[in-house]
Amino acid sequence: MVTIDAFLNKITLLTSGNTIAKESDEYGNIIVTDSTKYRVLRFDGINEQSKMLKSDTCLPIHNYIKAMLMATAFTSSNTALVLGLGGGSLVRSLYALDSQLTLDVVELRSRVLSIAREYFSLPSSDKITYYINDAGDYLNNLSLPRYDLIFSDLYSAFTMDPLQGTERFLRLCLNKMHDHGWLVMNYHEVPKVGSSLYDALHRVFDEVLYCIVPSGNVVIYAAKKPHDSSLDEKKSQANQLLLQLGSNVDYLSRKINFLRCL
Repeated sequence: MVTIDAFLNKITLLTSGNTIAKESDEYGNIIVTDSTKYRVLRFDGINEQSKMLKSDTCLPIHNYIKAMLMATAFTSSNTALVLGLGGGSLVRSLYALDSQLTLDVVELRSRVLSIAREYFSLPSSDKITYYINDAGDYLNNLSLPRYDLIFSDLYSAFTMDPLQGTERFLRLCLNKMHDHGWLVMNYHEVPKVGSSLYDALHRVFDEVLYCIVPSGNVVIYAAKKPHDSSLDEKKSQANQLLLQLGSNVDYLSRKINFLRCL
């Protein structure tokens, strides 16, 4: 009889090449696979947590990463916080866009950080600080600075961290943002009208946008204060940003819409 683990390992090999590293911690497995073009990070299961093009390590591959990066076009930014490292796709692209950006990165699992450094060309700079911490505990630190951008991508192997969908989390982020700042979240669905997250987003933030990416992920953009630019201007700015990164995918910027308050 074929075990579930053997089946998953076989699927992983068929879809992503050879396993070059596998470690475990109290949260589960951390698996790195390598093919001719790509290097992929997985936790348990076959879902890709991070993907890197080996010939251009700063180019974002997953559409949800591209959609998250579009937020950098919405406001001027000198400081950013990334909650959830994975293989460092977002961090590599942010650093490529602006090597002078002061960047704080929070990752729960120390082994994930070690593997990202060893296998995924994680940038090292005096402008970037990596923290091993729980995202909620980090945000509760009263001595933290304020940020222009906060990116939240909190996922385990199969599911989103429930913290990311709570009003408590939104308010913790709000308290760490400059007035012109944006919170950017990788979410699993468009918040339904009348849901707790839908209502909380509109209680906490003055402007809320979203973008549905082809994989089904939904990126939510929440502004602390209203911004002067129109939705069409934001779409144009976002598309120019993607072109700057070498990603000619204007269909993503066209999918930005208001999450309207009813």
